[in-house]
Amino acid sequence: MPDTIVPAALRKGDSIAFVSPSKRLNTSHPAALKRAKDFFEARGYKVKVIFDETKTEGLRATTLKRCEELHSAFRDPEVKAVLCTSGGHGADELLRHLDYELIRANPKIFAGYSDITQLIYAIFPNTGLRGFYAPAAITEFADLPAPPSFTVDHFFHVLANPTNEAVGPIPQSKEWFPDLAKFLVEDPSSEEPRVSRPNPGWKWLRPGKTTGRLHGGSFGVLYQFKGTKFCPSSHRGKTLMIETSMGASLREPLSFAQLRLQLSQLVNTGLFDEIAGLLVGRWYGYNDDERLEAEMLLLEFLEGTGFLILSNVDFGHTDPPLTIPFDALASLDSEKNEFVVLEAGVKGD
Repeated sequence: MPDTIVPAALRKGDSIAFVSPSKRLNTSHPAALKRAKDFFEARGYKVKVIFDETKTEGLRATTLKRCEELHSAFRDPEVKAVLCTSGGHGADELLRHLDYELIRANPKIFAGYSDITQLIYAIFPNTGLRGFYAPAAITEFADLPAPPSFTVDHFFHVLANPTNEAVGPIPQSKEWFPDLAKFLVEDPSSEEPRVSRPNPGWKWLRPGKTTGRLHGGSFGVLYQFKGTKFCPSSHRGKTLMIETSMGASLREPLSFAQLRLQLSQLVNTGLFDEIAGLLVGRWYGYNDDERLEAEMLLLEFLEGTGFLILSNVDFGHTDPPLTIPFDALASLDSEKNEFVVLEAGVKGD
């Protein structure tokens, strides 16, 4: 595998490219796209929306079009960060068509979550470039009345740090939003804000202490992706991050039948025999009783393993989300109630 490439830190005046390699919300959610663009421009950045609206027939043609949008973002010397507009599905279709040498030769921040897990994973071993499991342009940075300060502060703390200092202790949000924004699930023109709830905080399902590099992402993606040639064959010594996404619709959580299937499949790959620690995001869409049931199911599947497990961490399909640097070294300590990233996410001056 190539040496790890840590991308350069974002600086005021830099250009950020919005790309849509999975779900393409640009035309269906123009108001949200504009809000996200305005947000970054108001903070002193330039935004390039790279989106080919030309109608394309056939899967191969649409796949190559999405690849070229991504290539265009990496090829452009003005672009210093590539931010996905959302998750969705279809990123796996790009993997065998990507020009990994182009990406390696033009390293820059690449960020997203959910289906983007596959791109972050595939790009890392093929190029060495570290990606970021992070909020997306439309789904998070178009939030109303404004993106939560927790989301914003941690995003720029990780990606715009010019000092080469470690990311440091991972914070816990004081509140969270259990419902998706109405502009995402009902009316794209809706400006109705959401109601937050107090965050109960982290939960150590298994105590312990460990240090390892952070890998992982969307649970539903990993269970399909593990075993392909684009996923590393080994996660030995890694701290794995997993988090659940939606079920049959945006409003529904993952069914317990699907959760059992995905857990069983990943356990059978041997993934959990290799890792040194496990981070679990907030269970998407579950109520308190369902969260307890999911935790018990997880522990039953992992019986016989001894690594620590920290649950209810603010990443992925939750709001507000953290920005997590892929493959960064991190320590976890249940006695101190600490999760600390020991390296800088980006390369400063």
